[in-house]
Amino acid sequence: MKKFITLALAFFFTCLLSAQNISVSSILEKYESNMKHSTSMIKAQISTTDSFGTTKQTFEIYSRENGDTLIVIADGPDKGQKILRLENSLFLYYPSAEEVIRLTGSALKDSIAGTDFSYEDLSGDNSIANNYTTVLQGTEIVQERECYVIELTAKKKTLAYQKQTLYIDTENFTAVKTIVFSASGKALREIISSNVQNVSGKYIAYTTTVTDLLKKNSKTGMNITDISLNESIPSSYFTREGLTW
Repeated sequence: MKKFITLALAFFFTCLLSAQNISVSSILEKYESNMKHSTSMIKAQISTTDSFGTTKQTFEIYSRENGDTLIVIADGPDKGQKILRLENSLFLYYPSAEEVIRLTGSALKDSIAGTDFSYEDLSGDNSIANNYTTVLQGTEIVQERECYVIELTAKKKTLAYQKQTLYIDTENFTAVKTIVFSASGKALREIISSNVQNVSGKYIAYTTTVTDLLKKNSKTGMNITDISLNESIPSSYFTREGLTW
């Protein structure tokens, strides 16, 4: 009898775990489907406030489905700087020096032009299934929205973020909040998204606020001023040679 009860309990918890995994897969499939498009072109105002004051810049971000991303700083202290992300390589162009610098690996966690955004935040392939194992922790209210809480653990040590917690809206499947951690579990950065609007059938957060949890009083806000999805972008935008044009 005890053996039967033990087997029954084991079967119950196995089914419960299986159902949870299916639920996680379904949530993430909808989350990633909402973010997926052949191309995107974004113009945004970015404002960074720290102990030294506030700096404002204008970014133009061009990306395509495979994760290739070009970021152009169109106005502000770093005007003319360009960042190109191709797979796991990152190329920086500085107009004052007229040279291109290549970065790899841990540099993807570095901040972009003094903001609290990292290169990883604004570029590259963010496929969760390929890069992370996932666990659904339940639901939680964030920014007055009910969210699924999902823990992510990196499958490879080469990934910029080894651990993340996603708070995904249960209705529109956007990330209301993201917390990224070091491999030891120390919280590094918190990202809050709001002002979600429907653009060509996709839900896009027009306002994003990033707080660097390792710095005192450091926060960056990004407000999208214009966005286009699935429109043609010249392939030259995603070449190293194109950075110097």
